[in-house]
Amino acid sequence: MPAILCAGSRPGNRKTSTPHGRCCRPAATLLAPELIAVSARPIVSGRLDARAGYRTRRAGGTADWLLILTRHGRGVVRAAEAGPVSAGPGSFITIAPGTPHDYGTAPDAEEWSLLWAHIRPRPDWLPLLDGPRTASGVGRVLLPAPVVPRVTKALEPAVSLSGSGLTHATLFGLNAVEEALLWCATQNPRGERTDPRLLDVLEHLGRHLAAPHAVRSLADVAGLSPSRLTRLFSARFGTGVMTHVEERRMEVAGRLLRLSALPVREVALHVGYRDPLYFSTRFKRATGLSPSAYRTAAGNPE
Repeated sequence: MPAILCAGSRPGNRKTSTPHGRCCRPAATLLAPELIAVSARPIVSGRLDARAGYRTRRAGGTADWLLILTRHGRGVVRAAEAGPVSAGPGSFITIAPGTPHDYGTAPDAEEWSLLWAHIRPRPDWLPLLDGPRTASGVGRVLLPAPVVPRVTKALEPAVSLSGSGLTHATLFGLNAVEEALLWCATQNPRGERTDPRLLDVLEHLGRHLAAPHAVRSLADVAGLSPSRLTRLFSARFGTGVMTHVEERRMEVAGRLLRLSALPVREVALHVGYRDPLYFSTRFKRATGLSPSAYRTAAGNPE
């Protein structure tokens, strides 16, 4: 969206549009943080398709966190006296409360398409907002191409439901933002970064835990050789591929034994074991108890 003149302004006193539909005052008059997301409405979000020349300035920053996901085109974010921070496709930018900043379409770009959200996060979200600092108060996570659709898909409900009037729209929006932040956290170099190809394997296992699996078939899911997948798994999880599969199966089996009345045979089938005796052997090896003894010890007698 190109810079526009606010109603009543003169050409010599230009003001610019903001993603949330309000107009900025001249930067010199903005000393206190703007109030956008407030306690009664802790998320305000939207979509922006900006053209060349678009720019927003906030000399006092905002009282909330601003999140920006670039879909295509390129923008630039500036904060305090730091140099410009590029916001190309797949860039996930976080701007902390009270951070003076301005942002807009990059000088050499024709457009900047983005999803944005102003949020007042819960305290337990703060580690998810702790991305690599590219400027004072500005973080940026560069998302690999396979992860961008996951973050976009997670964030879009926050945008589509913002201002919809739907009951609990705010909670839907906050849940959507939290999911987007969690996906970004998988690529945050300040945390435990997970190769996107491993994400494909983990999601496949979650959906098809009971299916037959082998290193080669899972490598095909990831588009890797079996040896490469094995090295990535070992580096990220400290274990082998099939060991990881069995750990997930035993975890789900234990949950079913604790919380359901399913017979042991059906629990075995649910996690991929056709032979209940073999399942019982593997479960006892993993937990030290037979499935029946485990169920009884958990207070869920057959």
